[in-house]
Parts: sequence; structure tokens; C-alpha cells
Amino acid sequence: MTACTLPGEPADHAVGHATDLASEAPAAETPPAAEFPPTTGVGRPPPTFPWSSSWSGIGGLIDNLGNLTGSSGMPKPGNDPPPAGAVHVTVYYATDRQYQASSRSYGWQPNRAAPHLSYGSVLVSIPEKRAPGELPLPPWYAILSGDDAQKYVLIKGTTRLSRADFLATVKARIQAAPERHAAFIYIHGYSNSFDDAARRTAQMAVDLDIGALPVFYSWPSKGTLAGYEYDQNSAEWTQAHLQAFLADFAEHSSATDIYLIAHSMGNRPMTVALANLLEKRPDLLPLFKQVVLAAPDINADVFRDQIAPRFASLKLPATLYASANDKAIRASYSFADWDRIGDIRGPVVGIPGMELVDASAVIMNFMGHDYFASNRVLLTDIATMIKTGQRAKNRGGLKGIPSQAPQYWAFP
Repeated sequence: MTACTLPGEPADHAVGHATDLASEAPAAETPPAAEFPPTTGVGRPPPTFPWSSSWSGIGGLIDNLGNLTGSSGMPKPGNDPPPAGAVHVTVYYATDRQYQASSRSYGWQPNRAAPHLSYGSVLVSIPEKRAPGELPLPPWYAILSGDDAQKYVLIKGTTRLSRADFLATVKARIQAAPERHAAFIYIHGYSNSFDDAARRTAQMAVDLDIGALPVFYSWPSKGTLAGYEYDQNSAEWTQAHLQAFLADFAEHSSATDIYLIAHSMGNRPMTVALANLLEKRPDLLPLFKQVVLAAPDINADVFRDQIAPRFASLKLPATLYASANDKAIRASYSFADWDRIGDIRGPVVGIPGMELVDASAVIMNFMGHDYFASNRVLLTDIATMIKTGQRAKNRGGLKGIPSQAPQYWAFP
């Protein structure tokens, strides 16, 4: 078994003890939140997930929270309903990227000023006529048609919130959910911008359809293929901030079921942050129902010797998806000259205390690195795991290898 990857607001004292997590933005830059009535999509029946603007529950009243300002300097979208053929999804975020007032966006620079973290929500438009896993983006040359909501996943606006407003908002949304008090937190990987993470989180919210509030944590990846070495340092730098955010979210969001989905290099800070947090605060352990490590770009020996034993000791329900066809992870090996745990090459060796799933057999795109969110089979397996809590042996579509005493699992 080898592994895989590719090369201000003033501090708020209203919630608990984690007062060091207030947004870095000055208060004047964050307008007071405004509530808009829920809007309704046009076209096919509304999706069952409650985080779209077509949901009419109490949480929908907060769906378009705030004076939405485009994350790329776009005009605020107001409370207009999504156009025919599209659905609006609100995703929530925490980030330690530096806010760029001139462009009204979060760049790749880290926010080096304590308390580091900023919060808010992003309104994303998703086409209705789109196969599960597809994330269609406007091509660079689509000057006239690039805002076609029936064809492309679009960022419609971003709301910046103080820490207190963020926690109050997600708490209200989660408590108003019609079924269970759940949230999933996505931690993106290498070469991802803030907007990349927002779009992917919204797409997963629609395609997984797990009834969990969509949240993402965005660390300051440079967002370029050439930024691999920079991203490695950034992923290490963000770990303490991610740990603080997970603690704050677990304590104050009202979520009783938290699901973590980390991709690629995002698994580096996630695994260490989560292990550190739960070893220090075992009382929070029951809240983390499933942990998904998708194509993790982590040194294989470090993972087996230093990370997996900690997860096993905590008895975390963790699943690692790896593939032998992940060109990005293979490139990471070439860059670092060390195996990556997300790269499966024989002989495959199981990971004690963690379920290893070989995804090599599923159909992938050219790079084969985002299969966790772009392939219907993977999306179905992750959704089943989260909705039912079933481990691999009880989920249809997986086979144990060897069959009598499985060391790992694979898609046929």
C-alpha cells in the first residue's frame, strides 16, 4: 500500500471561551445581517436537502442572510429567486485566508494577524440538468454566456459574518432542520481557491443529499499547479486554526452529527487537528459520526506510524478512499520522492482501525483525483455511509479483500 497526491470585526466575547476566533475584518466592513424570505426554484421538484433556497422551513428564512457581496467584486444578488433550471444553495465557511478589501475576496495569502479566522456564507447557483458529480464551470472565453445558470455552477455572492453571527446562524439552521441536527465540513486540497471550495461544497450538498448543513474550511492554498511547495507550508500553518474551528463548531453549532470530508492535501491539517482535539476533548468525540479521507496526500509512513494509530485509539469511524489511477497523487510521489497513502499499488496492506476502500475500478476523469465527489458510485457510497452509519461490510457495492477476512474493500 502506498499513498497519493499532487504536486474586522473586533474579537467577540458573546459565545463561550473561544474568543480568539473572531473575524479579522473591521466591524465596518461587515454590514448587519438581513433576513430574506425563502425563494423557490423553478423546474424539477425541489431537492430534498434543506439547504437550498427552495426549502420552506424556518432555516430557509436565513438562507440569504446578510447583504450579499460578490466574492469577486460582483454585485450583491439580493433575494431574487434562482432562475428556471437552477437551484440556489447557501454554504457556510471559516477561513484563515486574508480578506482582500480591494477585490472583496479571499486570496491565497494567509491572514497572519490573530485571531486568523474569518466567517460567512456563500450563495452558489447549481444547474438542475446536471449529472451527479458534474461541476460545470464557465470556460475562460465565455464572456457573453458565462453567467448561464442553467449550464454552469456560479458563485452568486458572499456574506461576511462575525464569529458570533456565524455560530448563531448555523445553530439556527441546524436546529430548524426537519430531520436531524447535522452538518458536514469539507476541507479542500492543494491548488484550490476559496471559490473552488465553495462550489465543490455546494455541489456535494446537492449530490450527497444527506440532510446536513454544508460548511467548508478554506486554508490559504495558492490555487495554482505551481504552488505545491507553498501549499505544503500553508497546510501545516493552518492546522492550529482548523483545530480551533472544529472545537468551536462542535461546542456551539448545536450539531449532534458532524461529518468531516477532507480531500488531498487537506487531509494533512484535518487528521492532526482532529486527533489533537479529541485527545484533549474526548467529550466531543461522539459528535464526529464519520470521517472521510479522500485521496489523502500524506506521507504513507507518517500516516501509518503516526496518524492511523491515533485514529484507532480514539475509535474514530474513518474511511480512506485511495486509487491506483490518481495521476495527481502519483505526481506528488514524484515531487516528494516518498509514497503517498492515497495511492494504492500492490501489495495492498490494510490500515488497522480504519477502513481502506480501493476506488481504482471506478470511472475517473483524466487526472483521477476528485473521484470522491465527481463519480456517482463514490457519492452513493459516501451518502449511504453518512445516512445509515453502516461500515463497509454492510454497504452494497463493495467487496472485501480477501473475502474471508477482509483487509480492505474495493469497488467491483
